Amino acid sequence: MQQIVADFAEGYSNFGLNPLMGRIVGLLIISEDPQSLDDFVEKLEMSKGPISQICRRLKERGLIEKVWIPGDRKDYYKTAEDIFGKAYSNQVNKMQDNIEIAEKYLAQVKGMDSSSADYVEKQMKMMKSFYELMDEYNKKFMKAWEEQHEEISE
Repeated sequence: MQQIVADFAEGYSNFGLNPLMGRIVGLLIISEDPQSLDDFVEKLEMSKGPISQICRRLKERGLIEKVWIPGDRKDYYKTAEDIFGKAYSNQVNKMQDNIEIAEKYLAQVKGMDSSSADYVEKQMKMMKSFYELMDEYNKKFMKAWEEQHEEISE
């Protein structure tokens, strides 16, 4: 089971994210019961501060949820429903930022009076076109995933 946690850490790191995020997600995916911060500290052999901070970030991204255990004052966590779809959606939303960057510089290049204005305009049009097409395919993929996820969850 530790290998799953290690592989999730590496996977998150490959996306430029904190490997601790991957460790926490990996641990939650293989844990039937919700986990407390103390559980993470013990199982991941790390201090509570960074774990608490990463749990907060994962919660903000909608990947994990806080769970209340009656009679216990600790914070417990579990994976969010469709954690994989939500993680993908978080990455897809970053593509919109690239479209906005291209649009910003396309607007600015119109007023440029330089020899490179035509070249920059062409590059920004290419960038915008690329990310719009990617966004279109991502939306189709998410629709297909939502349908498949619904079937699997039944």
